[in-house]
Amino acid sequence: MMQQHKKRDKSKKRATILDGAIDVFIRMGYELASMDKIAETAGVSKRTVYNHFGSKENLFQVIVDDFLAQRQELKTIAYDPEKSMEEQLLAFAYAEIFLINTPRRLGLSRFLTMTFLKDIDYARETVAKYPPSYGMFIEWLKEAENDGLIRSENLLVTARVFYSLVEGAITWPALFTDDVTQLHFEPMLDEIIATFMARYGSK
Repeated sequence: MMQQHKKRDKSKKRATILDGAIDVFIRMGYELASMDKIAETAGVSKRTVYNHFGSKENLFQVIVDDFLAQRQELKTIAYDPEKSMEEQLLAFAYAEIFLINTPRRLGLSRFLTMTFLKDIDYARETVAKYPPSYGMFIEWLKEAENDGLIRSENLLVTARVFYSLVEGAITWPALFTDDVTQLHFEPMLDEIIATFMARYGSK
């Protein structure tokens, strides 16, 4: 019982440090963020931060891994013949929009985007740890095609078109402007899905 209590405390402390680190990275950027400032923001000692993560580099990597893993989990969507194409496509779109659909995640995405742009090799190494971006969606497209609901000559191209529509119309504008809100992207999603189905849906 005591061991379980310690594990819960450790897990809670870790989450508190991560939350504090995210706030500091968003506000100050990677270079200016310090372990002292992260500890102060998290309300813990600097020793506690080092005990959990070892270094600022490790702490940053954990934040990246956790963030991308959450998105990957959302993108794990199995084909469901009982649901409409539009409903399932919307789920994939929202898994992508997860990156920017709250002010905190938008701030973190902006910070990570700038960090990755400064170090393309690091960005490639990080992305390489996860399954291909379109992997789950291509599997979904195969199932929908087998059901006669999708027409595609090249599933990879079809997947790229879908994500290009979502990223180009919503994700990237949100990263670089301040006028993309939920009121903006919800009707835009309807248009994206209607456009995609007009091209690839089986008539």
